[in-house]
Formats: sequence, C-alpha cells, structure tokens
Amino acid sequence: MTRISTRRLALAAATLTCGVAFTAGAQATQPPAKKDDHAAMHAEHMKNMQHGKAEAWKELDAYHMLMMATWHPAKDKNDLAPARAKMGEMVAAAKAVASSKAPASCQKPELLKAQAGLAGETEKVAAMVKKADDAALKAALKTLHDKFEVLEEGCNTGMKH
Repeated sequence: MTRISTRRLALAAATLTCGVAFTAGAQATQPPAKKDDHAAMHAEHMKNMQHGKAEAWKELDAYHMLMMATWHPAKDKNDLAPARAKMGEMVAAAKAVASSKAPASCQKPELLKAQAGLAGETEKVAAMVKKADDAALKAALKTLHDKFEVLEEGCNTGMKH
C-alpha cells in the first residue's frame, strides 16, 4: 500500500509541476494589450492620477469619455448612433471644459485656444446630428476628434490614444 501511495504522490507532483509550467508558459505568451484599448488607457490614466503622475482635469476627462463613446464606434464600426445620441452631452461637457481652469501643464497659448474653441467645434457637429447623413457626420466627428487630441495630447493628461 505504501508503494501505491508513493507512486500516486509522485504522479500528482509531476502533474502539478507540468501544470504550473504550462500555466506560466501560457501567461508569457498572451498578446499584449492593444494600443487602442481605451478602457485600459483610462484605467492607466486613473492609476497615474492617484500616484500624482499627471495633472487632473476632470472636465477634460469627462469630455474624453464621451469622445471615446462616440468617435470609436463611428470609426471602428461605422456606427453613428452613439454620436447622435450623446452629442447634447458632448456640448455640455465641452462648455464645462471651456469654462474650467486648465492645469498648469496646459497653460500654453495654443492649448488655451484649443480649450476655448472646443465648445464651438462640438456645437458645429451637434448641429449636424439631425440633418447630416452618416458619412458627413463621421467626417465632422473625425475633425472634432483631431482638434480634441491637440488639447488632450498637449496637456499631457495621461489619456493618450
């Protein structure tokens, strides 16, 4: 009986060792996160904010979340429904950005100009929501996104695309 128990124990140990090695190998071969995974980027941004690595600008972050929810479905899936549904919220968020105090890293003339112009640019797109076809709205949303990125990247808030 002792021999059977010893054999079973040896077999179990070998199985466990192989399982651990297999699991470690599987973890090492998992693909890295995609660069365009905005949920992951937002989580990283929030982690950086907690550790003081980036200046907080809650109004710009709120606008960015709406931009992600509208631009990426349009760009990736040609789905303009989120943009049409959320454009009113985007206008309000853009006005909040324009009236907020930018962090010190954003106190540069070109960034202050982008901050001031964000509401007007967003309102232009919002005016198209009811009458423009999807192609025209998508083009306008891309232009808005590109103008937003000037502010986002220039301010170095940690939420990069």
